[in-house]
Amino acid sequence: MFDEKTLDESTDVPIVPVQSGNGSYANGTIDKIEDDPANQVFFGSSITDSYRLKSELVGQCMEQIGMGRFQWGLFTVCGIAGMVDNFWTQGIGTIQPVIVREFSDVSRVTFSSIAFYAGLIVGASFWGISSDFMGRKPAFNMTVLFGGVFALAVGSINHFVGFCVIWSIIGTAAGGNVPVDNMLFLEYLPGSHQYLLTALAVWWLFGQLVVSLVGWGFIASYTCSAEATPATCARGENMGWRYIMFTLGAITVAFVFLRMLLFKIPESPRYLLSKNRDAEAVEAVNYVARFNGKPEPLTLAMLQQIDHSLGIVSQTTDGRKGLTRKQILRENLADFKTANIRSLFATRKLGQHTTIIWLIWLTIGIAYPLYFNFLPTYLSQKFVDNSYSSLDTTYRNYCITSAVGMAAPPLAAMLIQTRLGRRYIMGISSVATGALLFAYTAARSPAASLAFTCVSGFVGNFEYGILFAYTPESFPAPHRGLACGLASTLQRIGGLCAALIGTYTNFTTVPIYVAAAMWIGVGLASFVLPFETHHHAAI
Repeated sequence: MFDEKTLDESTDVPIVPVQSGNGSYANGTIDKIEDDPANQVFFGSSITDSYRLKSELVGQCMEQIGMGRFQWGLFTVCGIAGMVDNFWTQGIGTIQPVIVREFSDVSRVTFSSIAFYAGLIVGASFWGISSDFMGRKPAFNMTVLFGGVFALAVGSINHFVGFCVIWSIIGTAAGGNVPVDNMLFLEYLPGSHQYLLTALAVWWLFGQLVVSLVGWGFIASYTCSAEATPATCARGENMGWRYIMFTLGAITVAFVFLRMLLFKIPESPRYLLSKNRDAEAVEAVNYVARFNGKPEPLTLAMLQQIDHSLGIVSQTTDGRKGLTRKQILRENLADFKTANIRSLFATRKLGQHTTIIWLIWLTIGIAYPLYFNFLPTYLSQKFVDNSYSSLDTTYRNYCITSAVGMAAPPLAAMLIQTRLGRRYIMGISSVATGALLFAYTAARSPAASLAFTCVSGFVGNFEYGILFAYTPESFPAPHRGLACGLASTLQRIGGLCAALIGTYTNFTTVPIYVAAAMWIGVGLASFVLPFETHHHAAI
């Protein structure tokens, strides 16, 4: 067979022919693993040769199965989960202006944003990192369900302190939702269709449009007048924001139960491989094949052959039989303690990549909310004589900009397949976003402001869609949750900083200019990222 020295010299690793559960694979056999030398060099000792080769074999099997009913179903399910995540991000900003008319204990309404971001930080770190030792499915299911249940609960609150507490809990759910969604979807995609991970962001933006439409309908019709105070605004006259939360929460809870009833999602095969649960990984891959109406492409013997060729005694899940779920979790936690953050710095290039990615997420975490939190107030003051801030105009503009922004992810998904790849398209769009934001404050009319909002929002969401896809693509599955979880945590810390700035500073153009400069900085950092994922299947 071959040893580790052979692996360094060859990119084709022989394995046993593919045998499905129904006999030989009708459309041919996989008689060798197409080992990607770029992955081998870039990830180095952060992953084992055994895992890398098995993951590449699973990738070939997914490619052979093709993009079918299961993946399109998962695209829809993960997309709706992302849509729900944006319910909370957009929802809190939608209802904040009207709760101050009802609650008498509001000192600064932005304290609720601070509570929400504190929850996001906890959620991003816990759910993202824990997905590396608990699996992708628990985080995927629980984050969506928690968000929906507590969204229903917040609609019954009658004081600001309770409002902030529940929004912090919603934040813990929202913080881990999108990173885990993206990981789960990526780990079932054929490499040739990884660009769809960028297109998945269209659902997140659709969530923004849904909130805008729901808000427009309820806030405009069931809200106390702008001059109302807690002394004059009764709960029954200010039900609009509650109706919004009841509607969004009900949609979310209904989605969770419908998904559980109608669409089974096995645990990610890449996660299972990282835990030496090879038999379960084989079943997960073959389940997708059966769902898509294709022959089963993978057997346990094929994975065992890789270990045998490397001189490794295959580790199976037999030793786990009879263990309780609690005991299995304890074993996984023990494994996690040994695989610490140093794995993300195993090679010079991987360490450089990790550092730049995290800096990008932190910077965007500050720049995005800083700009969009300051701008509405700045413009409403600037165009006060033109009734820029009227409810009808505000929600009309939200709907327009949300609809325009939805075109960004599909376009980004197409352009990242060009020779420029992920990094350069992301860099160009970030610099363009910063330039547009600088120009935005020169808007002389509400119409010009709306045009700038649409264009800058489109380009910013274009960049965001690529970043959300590129980050999980560029890390291996055994450490993907850790890398993406910490990236999301840094993003949320940046958002908390922006919320604090918005709470304790006056609304001037300075924060807007700072945010624009940060977007340009993100673009420049994107150009020096050391690894391009275009033409490289994620492992």
